[in-house]
Amino acid sequence: MAKTKEEKTHELPIQQVAISRRKIIGEAPIVVNELTDRCLYSGFFGTLDSARIKKVTDAMLEVVGRTENDLILIDLSNVDVIDTAIAGHIGKINKTLQLVGMDVIFCGIKPQVAQSMVSAGVNLDNIFVAKNLKRALEEVYKRQGLQLVKIKEA
Repeated sequence: MAKTKEEKTHELPIQQVAISRRKIIGEAPIVVNELTDRCLYSGFFGTLDSARIKKVTDAMLEVVGRTENDLILIDLSNVDVIDTAIAGHIGKINKTLQLVGMDVIFCGIKPQVAQSMVSAGVNLDNIFVAKNLKRALEEVYKRQGLQLVKIKEA
């Protein structure tokens, strides 16, 4: 069955699509934003390798150093797979942030990522780990004496 001219213009060779996806993932910006007055948010996503995890750590420490925040929420829900080396780096990020006075909350750790972290010996015993971002936000609000309330519609 012949394709119309419109259908043909949207096709890309499979190799080009794969390269585009790798390029997007590899060049994705590192997100470190202020969530509340004293809490930062950082969402990890895509494929984490040694170069990206170093950039993530540097970006976090730079923001932590220039702000008055004392809590950081690290969201791993968009990370599908990590190896044991990267899992170890995540544990080091945690320790580094604690040494500069930050409380750390992790959330969204998928089962495969959890297995890698356990295999790497990452110790999160003294860290609050939430199942998802919603639960992590509830913990942030609780720690800061804040409450999210529903506004009645007018």
